[in-house]
Amino acid sequence: MIDKVRKRKDRVGQILIHFLVAMLMAVLANYGIEVFYRKVSPKLKSLVHIWWFTLVGTIVVSLVGLGLFFFRKYRQREYGLIEIGFALAVGWSGMVKVQSTNDIAAWTTVVAAAYLVVRGLSNYDEGRQKNA
Repeated sequence: MIDKVRKRKDRVGQILIHFLVAMLMAVLANYGIEVFYRKVSPKLKSLVHIWWFTLVGTIVVSLVGLGLFFFRKYRQREYGLIEIGFALAVGWSGMVKVQSTNDIAAWTTVVAAAYLVVRGLSNYDEGRQKNA
């Protein structure tokens, strides 16, 4: 009986720590995206009109998606944490946009972030159950 209670407390503590790590990742991702956008965006704007930029961008997005697919397949719990962190970063930027513009696109971003949190929690839970 005491062992079950101890295991449950350990599991709750582990989930709480993982959630806090996901929140920290969200803050860092939001900061990283903002810095990346400020530094790289002006340089990319000059390339956007070139025909091969679309082709290269599509290939890069496809390769990143393929890599994330395999990462999710073999490390689903960690993928879920990253997904939660990304969702929180998207939610943060969506709420900032809601405060400044209050349009339907900003609210759609906030709702999409909530959906991503649910997906991340599902992936985290499935990955945790596979590893148990």
